[in-house]
Amino acid sequence: MRTYFYLGLLFLIISVGCKGQTPEQKKMMEEIQKNGMEAQRQYDSIVNTPQMKKIAEQTKAFEAQAKIDRDKRTAENQKKNQQPNNPKNDFNKYITSKSNIKKLANWSFGEADIVMTGLTRDQNDPGNKQKIGIVKADGSFDIQLPVKVVTHSSIKDDRWLGCGYFGGKGKIDYSNSNTGVMLGYISIEIDDQLIGRLYMASAIELIEGWNPLQYHYHDIPGYRLEWFYASEETSANGRCVKENRYGEGKDFDITTGYDVQLKPGWNLVKSEFEGPRIFVDWGDGENNKHSYYKEEKITVVNDIPDDAKWIFSKSPY
Repeated sequence: MRTYFYLGLLFLIISVGCKGQTPEQKKMMEEIQKNGMEAQRQYDSIVNTPQMKKIAEQTKAFEAQAKIDRDKRTAENQKKNQQPNNPKNDFNKYITSKSNIKKLANWSFGEADIVMTGLTRDQNDPGNKQKIGIVKADGSFDIQLPVKVVTHSSIKDDRWLGCGYFGGKGKIDYSNSNTGVMLGYISIEIDDQLIGRLYMASAIELIEGWNPLQYHYHDIPGYRLEWFYASEETSANGRCVKENRYGEGKDFDITTGYDVQLKPGWNLVKSEFEGPRIFVDWGDGENNKHSYYKEEKITVVNDIPDDAKWIFSKSPY
């Protein structure tokens, strides 16, 4: 601080100039200049020591590393918006087939009944479920879907092929809009007691990461398959946007595109997830950090794809 005082005072006097100085002022200026030069010499002797040079180098290195760390964090945050956080999943509750062949590997429940539920509007109605197959003790099974179904919803009012039920906004165009449709749920029972649900998907993650109450999906790219019945030929085409508003940086939109052409009888409806995502940290640990797909595509496929798997869940929704 003393060094800066002398230097500042010296520059101030020099800026005024020497013209018209009295002998006393000239002497004072020479003294200040002498003291300033001495202060500068002392300052240089301190700054140019090996210790100070080492400190300066360490400071410079620290600032460079800090910039590298900041750039790395920025890149990681940007990457999180495109890639999911993958917490450790517990897949012990699932049993899957090795391919689309109807055989569950490592099946240990013995013989069990395969039933389809949701056949009536009231789940307590005796006709709400129907036996459609058997799982043998070795895990192999076959399914015969019901030939005749009494539908209880039209395609224009069905929650799975519309915008309004899940809070979405958009427009869906229907052909034969009064056609009856129904989504069939497949369960597995032993002695009329539910032991789990049977799904079709490209991987377990497509079941584990699915929230049927909020209509969200997070985890790896892939697809789900579901049996959908139509009483006549009908279609649904359009787009819905579900605006999820949770506040505190947890707002995100999901767009669902429908290109669904249903024929009379049973159809395989495919829900596909891929492309950009948005990262949401719900708090309370790694298992509540998820990346949600911005786009979902709903179509119909003629056959079960080769890479699809049958997936049994011991803990049904």
